[in-house]
Amino acid sequence: MSKYRLLIVLTVVLAVTALVPAIQAQGGWTPYTEAMLGGGTVQEEARATGPLPEGCPVPAVKDHYVIGMSQANRAEPWREAMDSQIAAAAADYPEFEVIFQDAAQDNANQVSDVENLLTQGIDLLIISPNEAAPLNEVVREAWEDCVPVIVLDRNLVDPNYSMFIGADNVAIGRAAGAYAAQWCADNDRAECQIAEIRGLEGAPPARDRGDGFRAGLADGGLSEANIVFSQNADWLRERAVPAAAAAFQAYPDLDVLYGHNDPMAEGALIAAKDAGVDVGRVLFIGIDALPTPDGGIMSVLEGRLGVTFVYPTGGRQAIDWAYQILVNHVVPPTWVVLPFDTVDPSNAQEVCNTFACPAAK
Repeated sequence: MSKYRLLIVLTVVLAVTALVPAIQAQGGWTPYTEAMLGGGTVQEEARATGPLPEGCPVPAVKDHYVIGMSQANRAEPWREAMDSQIAAAAADYPEFEVIFQDAAQDNANQVSDVENLLTQGIDLLIISPNEAAPLNEVVREAWEDCVPVIVLDRNLVDPNYSMFIGADNVAIGRAAGAYAAQWCADNDRAECQIAEIRGLEGAPPARDRGDGFRAGLADGGLSEANIVFSQNADWLRERAVPAAAAAFQAYPDLDVLYGHNDPMAEGALIAAKDAGVDVGRVLFIGIDALPTPDGGIMSVLEGRLGVTFVYPTGGRQAIDWAYQILVNHVVPPTWVVLPFDTVDPSNAQEVCNTFACPAAK
């Protein structure tokens, strides 16, 4: 054997030997592959010991698996879309049954919902928390009881779960802020007065979309001082209407209205029209871009919103990863970031066609 071939053999042997302890530590778990990411990127790598605490066995092979889905609320269209996408994805796996719970934006309700699901003997928990801190403990208890947990959209205080799936709200907010700054520059709005209608206080997406927006303004030469009004509306259109009415009353020459989601931006548009504001001179910004009749893509196409951003629900991905964890015993990444897209008049029709919105061609 040549020295070159011997070197290759020794390298392979050493590499395999180095992997043996990690493979043994996983106790029957297998690594994920890049193909499983489905366009997402890894924010935090997989745990070496697997998606459950040490000492937990791999899930038992079964003909029927019950998945519990704890939803923060069903009042937001985006969350209805998440549940619908979970149900549609689960239909592709005959062995899956999904039980849905709606916390109605109440932390105590959601804690009770999770406890109820656990008493039903679910095989895996999917949860989109109403707020981070109040749900932290019950999720930890589920995970430490060897129930795999997939957290969607809103991350928890501590990573006591199998994996987190969500888009980067800071990046989306930053894109919105940069867009607003550029729009003001292009339209000669030197002062650029901005009103912000925020999501639920205490929810990580609200914090991140606000912080990211401010960073985006700075990228474009503006600052937080340009935000002359900021008020929570809890993600809801009906609460955004009076909040935005107060903004337009105090600042009738607002240039930009930034809503942390599309329903709140649409509520702000209603308030502006009711106040007699020339809405054609105001940039209304939203986030979510659902491909539904009243979703953000159609809002841009029909000229109600100036720009929105596709914020994926992660519903399909959650079910696909549930299958990998329960059936194939795959160790998922601890944190997967989903991609987002900007939707403005220049590409709204193309995005509509891609996501099959009502005006697709």
